[in-house]
Amino acid sequence: MIKKIMLAAALAATASFATWDKFPVLEAGKGQAKVGLGYDMQGDYSGLGLYAGVRYTVIPNLELGTVLPYTIFTDYDGVDGPDGLGNLPIMVRYQFMPAMNAFVDAILPIGEEELNDDGFGIHVGVQYSQKFGMIDLGAEAGLLISTEGDDEVSPPWNLNVGAEADFVLGGPVTPYVGLDMNMYLGEYTHDGDELPWSDASGTLGLWLTLGVGYQVNQMISLDASFGLGFGEDYYGEDTPMSIDFNAKFNF
Repeated sequence: MIKKIMLAAALAATASFATWDKFPVLEAGKGQAKVGLGYDMQGDYSGLGLYAGVRYTVIPNLELGTVLPYTIFTDYDGVDGPDGLGNLPIMVRYQFMPAMNAFVDAILPIGEEELNDDGFGIHVGVQYSQKFGMIDLGAEAGLLISTEGDDEVSPPWNLNVGAEADFVLGGPVTPYVGLDMNMYLGEYTHDGDELPWSDASGTLGLWLTLGVGYQVNQMISLDASFGLGFGEDYYGEDTPMSIDFNAKFNF
């Protein structure tokens, strides 16, 4: 049960971990490190995790990055669950136009099997960003494809389409709101054969994020956000919720 909920939570967080953000890549020779703490809740389940990541633009318009998550604890109705490393995304973004990025993320199954899908994943897509007065808008469309793991079960493809609006107020505080849609495409299969209960195609989930950023100085910024999911068929009967705090360091 815990693994099932954890996998649902991982899908909900796909936009957070698979791509760094929905905005232009950093300037050439610039980088950013990020450390954060996240708390997830869904029904009788709760979990606390840490993550650390880094991104760097190696040549103009080409950014490389990764984020390593670690689950500190999980709990289901008072029973301790598994902890350990999460799967590792290797992220590549290329800004081919001033307002558009293309990205490819390889998700390596190095994490604790009780918490993570043990199949290899690839997430590909495009991003668009533009400023509209005080609103800095970033949007993304992507497709996540995962291979079968040791259980020989292949999940359906996952289509994600989302946007984030940052409200630039002219000071150090920047509120933002994001909405991401996730939808399954296809069926679950076992060793290549369709399962009788597997028709998940078209199952839809929405993830709403409300957050605020604070620019401490040129080098350091802080971020706090709250997210929740809508869509019983996608996320399950209980509403998933997530609280996140992170700090970013420019170099």
